[in-house]
Amino acid sequence: MTAASAASTRLARLRKSGWLWTILTVGILAVYLFPIYWMISASLQPSANSVDTEWFPSAPGIGGYETALSESGLSGLRVSVIVALGSVLVSLVVAIPAAYALSRLRSRAVGIALILLLLAQMIPSIVLATSFYAMFNNWGLLNTYVGLILANSTAGIPFAIIVMRAFMLRLDPEVLEAATVDGLGPFGTLWRMVIPLSRNAIITAAVFTFLFSWGDLLFGLTLVTRNDLQPVSVVIFALSNSNLNTWAATMAASLIASLPALVVIFAAQRHVKAGLAAGAGR
Repeated sequence: MTAASAASTRLARLRKSGWLWTILTVGILAVYLFPIYWMISASLQPSANSVDTEWFPSAPGIGGYETALSESGLSGLRVSVIVALGSVLVSLVVAIPAAYALSRLRSRAVGIALILLLLAQMIPSIVLATSFYAMFNNWGLLNTYVGLILANSTAGIPFAIIVMRAFMLRLDPEVLEAATVDGLGPFGTLWRMVIPLSRNAIITAAVFTFLFSWGDLLFGLTLVTRNDLQPVSVVIFALSNSNLNTWAATMAASLIASLPALVVIFAAQRHVKAGLAAGAGR
């Protein structure tokens, strides 16, 4: 009887603890989701401003979305998509062979290379932006897609190399040796064996590179002066600094700009989880 009573008490404690964790989780989730709700609510209030926004839109309207799309919003989305996809392509073309080489080499130089990659990620963006401005000005790459793609790739390449190298270290050496025995050279092994086996890590690196580029503001402000080449982040920044009553338009543009990133994350979340989990194993 005593054992049954102790088991019942323990079960009651577990249930109470479970409810407490549930309430805590819901509270944290509400805190994280509240800015999204506030953004949606403010975007539906054409007369709202930064200090006078209702909790619930009493007279919702889509004027903010119309203003956001008319004020270079569609052009900004097009530029951001081109730059983000270009940055992903450049980053992967550079990072995949580099990660494979660093995963196969057994040398002290590998450790030095990884330290340099980490240091490259620690350089403030403002330092890179001023350097890129001077360099691209001499090369004629200001106000070009190429300049924006190259600048944004600097954030994606080091991260992609580190993530993919950690994953490639887990590849079975016997499989790669078998490919060599079958007559495949280094590039053939990379293309036919390593890349298919490293799909999760490659998708993970691509997703994060896309997000790095999509959320960039500094390079868009520094390297572009033409309105038709401004990324969507710069368009949002311009709306927020406008003298007009564009708070609803700013929130609408922010919501529109968030949708492509959310689509990418949800579409690739299974591969991202697998890629990060496998990379964390080494």
